[in-house]
Amino acid sequence: MENKGPIILAALAATTALAGVAYYVAGRGPNALVEEPSIIPIITPIIDLRIADDVLARLERIHGDEVTVVLHTPGGCATSCVMIANAIGRFPRSTAVVPYMALSGGTLIALGAREIAIGRNAALSAVDPVLFGRRAKHIEAGDEDGLHATAREYEDAMRRHLQSTLRARLQATQGAAGVEKAMAVFMGQNAPHEWPIYAPELIDLGLPVRAAEGRWSEYVDARRGGWRAR
Repeated sequence: MENKGPIILAALAATTALAGVAYYVAGRGPNALVEEPSIIPIITPIIDLRIADDVLARLERIHGDEVTVVLHTPGGCATSCVMIANAIGRFPRSTAVVPYMALSGGTLIALGAREIAIGRNAALSAVDPVLFGRRAKHIEAGDEDGLHATAREYEDAMRRHLQSTLRARLQATQGAAGVEKAMAVFMGQNAPHEWPIYAPELIDLGLPVRAAEGRWSEYVDARRGGWRAR
């Protein structure tokens, strides 16, 4: 029987992210430019377990109650993104800055923060799991040996995680109906997985969103040169 272990690393990875894996694995790249310990960039073509290990270690070393995570990514491994999102959410003051895009797993991390600062043309996306380039919800029984059951596990686990996150952000102001409305959007009920979700829709959902300062796009630009050149 085929080993399905790689599914774990494939879940939530947008197919456009895969081309950049070799660049990040070869070294820390743009992330090595970090100066402020409470500012953590996740500027990468894919968020894998190695990046999660690095981010979690740096979060552990922050002594205060505030963290800013700067996101520019198409997404990544479900396990990695959930662990980072949960760790960020434990800070009393946490901000996710998205100058350009934080798609899929990047959106999951952004929603873990207590506030989102987003660029005027920036976007989030749905967070429903993707396995081997296919949305989990589209994998039917009999499609591939064992994959259907794994897809259901990922979809159910992500739904529980997302619901818990959105309740923490929206229940008090938007009620149960508001949480369910946001669930439909972020589980990609009526749109493709990577379809952009812009600031006006995030605000309409009641999420704590504000405009990102221009300096953050410069921050990302200075740290993604190696990625864009490949």
